[in-house]
Amino acid sequence: MNNNKSKKKIIFLIPSLTGGGAERTLINLLQKLDYTKFEVDLVVVLKDGIYLENVPNEVKCIFLFHNKMLVRILAWMQKKIGFNYLLKKTTQNKIRGQYDLGISFLDGNFTDLLFFMKGLKKRFTWVHSSYQTNRNFARFYENTKYVQKLKEERYGALDGIYFVSNDAKEEFIEVFGEYPKMEVIYNFIDTKSVLKKAELETYPKSNLFEFVALGSLLTVKGFDRLIRASKIVKEKGFNFKVSILGSGAEKNNLESLVKENNLKDNIDFLGFVSNPYPLLKNADVFIMSSVSEALPTVLCEAMILGKATLVTNCSGCREIVANGQFGLMAEQSDQSLAENMIKYISDPNLVIHYELQSLKRSELFDDKLVLAAYNEILSQ
Repeated sequence: MNNNKSKKKIIFLIPSLTGGGAERTLINLLQKLDYTKFEVDLVVVLKDGIYLENVPNEVKCIFLFHNKMLVRILAWMQKKIGFNYLLKKTTQNKIRGQYDLGISFLDGNFTDLLFFMKGLKKRFTWVHSSYQTNRNFARFYENTKYVQKLKEERYGALDGIYFVSNDAKEEFIEVFGEYPKMEVIYNFIDTKSVLKKAELETYPKSNLFEFVALGSLLTVKGFDRLIRASKIVKEKGFNFKVSILGSGAEKNNLESLVKENNLKDNIDFLGFVSNPYPLLKNADVFIMSSVSEALPTVLCEAMILGKATLVTNCSGCREIVANGQFGLMAEQSDQSLAENMIKYISDPNLVIHYELQSLKRSELFDDKLVLAAYNEILSQ
């Protein structure tokens, strides 16, 4: 007897499995799904990324392309003209099965691949970005013809649109309007795994006050602002360290900025770290200087670890810290970020207060409740 007939057949789509928050969330979810209920395929547009080895054995991976430059060109063509023959033919040649549900887990250019797949009963997308405050998106969405095309041909044709935060949903509505099936569901975070991994390594505690930041070294993450703010803090006579975990296109520029501002003794670039949780746990404060976030997974993880947090005022961060109730929130300026860094350095009791507030807020990310919500969606 073939038990697969009773399983829901689901196909996930993601551009790659590099070290971002959306990719990590998807891996966390795939590792917790009940494979007696779901049969899952995963389409990865570009076979690339450190999370490839973490895909569960139960999941069949389908790779569309192996050349990064080709994928960039195809993404550009898809965005500019909204159609790409090679992208369509490759998708249709490699994906021939019948599925109950297709999910683009990172909404963007490649969401359109769902419409190239002929065997889907339903199509959902997951929005992990802020479409107004993230300039990478906003500059394209200023084109009213392009927006109208997406309204009609992409979002109006989907069966469900899911958002990682309320702010992400509101920004989306401002650009594209409302659709019948729109819901917010926070990222799935494996709380037990985070806590367990935090204990796998230990680091000696520094005599200096330690901030830790984590994210891809991209312009939108605002690490240049963090460096400039650190210069202000240093000039005021405070001793501190900032450890930046992550890799990305801005690495050389950021390292040059540190050197130019004589901050080599204050700021360390540690690169991509597969298990960042011991370093997060060891620091005094987790700091996030982003220009735009939909829902920063690492901020949620820092709260699970009970770390005091400092974020800049952008949509996803603002929602998680509740405008300063659960963590300090700076404005989008070098001076404001520096002033809030000094507040923490100067007041150990403030650190303790926000450590307790983080633990309280982390109840929002109850993995059992979030996983139940995901299971309900996947069972539709």
